[in-house]
Amino acid sequence: MKKLSKKAKTLIFSAAGLLLLTAVLVVLMLTQEAPEEEHQPEPVLTRVDFTELAPEDIVGIIVKNEQDEYTIEQSLSGGFNVPVLLGAPLNQSRLHNAARYMSGFWARDIVEENAEDLEKYGLSNTAAQAVVSFVNGETLNILIGDRTLTADDMTYVRLHGENDVYVVWSHLVSFLKEPRYHYVLLTVTEDYQEAGFPSVERIEIERAGGERFVIEAYSEVHADDMTFNKFRFTEPVQNIEVDSTRGQNIIIGLYGLNATGVVYVGEELPEEGELALFVEMTAEGKTTSLTVRTVSDNGAVVFQGVHSDYPEVLYTFAPGVLPWLDFDVERVMAPLFLQPYIYTVTDFIIETPEHTLSFLCTGEGRSDEEYFLDGEPIETAPFKDLYIYAICASATGLFTGEPEDIEEMPFLARYTYTFREASGRGDIVAEFYDAGNLRSVIVLNGEPRFTTSTLYLTRLYQNIEAYLGGEKVISWP
Repeated sequence: MKKLSKKAKTLIFSAAGLLLLTAVLVVLMLTQEAPEEEHQPEPVLTRVDFTELAPEDIVGIIVKNEQDEYTIEQSLSGGFNVPVLLGAPLNQSRLHNAARYMSGFWARDIVEENAEDLEKYGLSNTAAQAVVSFVNGETLNILIGDRTLTADDMTYVRLHGENDVYVVWSHLVSFLKEPRYHYVLLTVTEDYQEAGFPSVERIEIERAGGERFVIEAYSEVHADDMTFNKFRFTEPVQNIEVDSTRGQNIIIGLYGLNATGVVYVGEELPEEGELALFVEMTAEGKTTSLTVRTVSDNGAVVFQGVHSDYPEVLYTFAPGVLPWLDFDVERVMAPLFLQPYIYTVTDFIIETPEHTLSFLCTGEGRSDEEYFLDGEPIETAPFKDLYIYAICASATGLFTGEPEDIEEMPFLARYTYTFREASGRGDIVAEFYDAGNLRSVIVLNGEPRFTTSTLYLTRLYQNIEAYLGGEKVISWP
């Protein structure tokens, strides 16, 4: 084997030494302790517990603030009350929170001991004060100052007779700046479901200017013993059905009634302003009412009302919760004014200037139903399509003209329904007359009642021709 030269040996040993030195440096770097970071000391918060009791240990809380002075007391029947609000429904959740905060009152930190300048904390002439008495004879007397200018929403407080200044979470003391009416429940009545879906029997509405509306309930019993409860106007118009969706708030609006605030609680309520609304509802024999007046507050109209369940409370209401203020009959009436159940009808006649179709209906249900035209049996499905189209005549407005105006209008069509004796209903005769401008007047049992589009009559004529020709009848307008 050829021996390495001296120069080659020198290069090899130099490279090996360099690798060894690099490995040592890497090991030293990996095992060297990192320099300690400088830590800023955390601010030390000095929590101060003033009371460590329970809400039921409170005898009373005297609240004084810039608006009011009142007492919150333990109630003999459980919970808490405000004696000056006797006769008003109270918000027990708010009262319990007040008692909870005061019975376990604590400060997050002490700001300044024996402060000489209390003014800068708002603790010289304080915004509010609470004097809390407990069953063990102890008393807590707190003075409430300004809110801090920090993002954590704190408020300065001190104990009466002491100058040590503390900060507490604002929500623990903010209620002490509220007037007594803060504790009146703004949910005036329970909602319809919580009340057990009571049967409303009558609604009477009076509005400014002497407008008066009366809505009464009635039942419709079908041949299969199904009962439908409906409502209809009896004033200022007769027998106009209320739509179950559009008129729902008019019927049950006194349930789930919410106020926006309270103006006064007491035996002699102020009667300022003009009468805007009176609503009286009778449901399952019980009558309740709401009286609303309008007053001006710096140019703005405010609605103030009294509910008969709480005659000593004067509430304020947003107009949006008073659906009776601006409704009209046309807006809430049921557009489908006919709707006679087919199994309660014995005879159905359609008359137009061109045709008279006299149908006989027999049977009391699908199992035994049969239909005849001019004494001849007919197919069920086409007849039902025509029948459905007829009962879907839709009123789009109320007739506001004079009855004698009808005499000058061309006759368009007439429906006559005769009912089974068991239904207890008299005949229905619905007539259509051309009022011009694509409008027609509907005369119901001799009384002009509604208006509708003449397009409905155009489609009726087409459907009659289709039915007589054995073609498809369009059952929906």
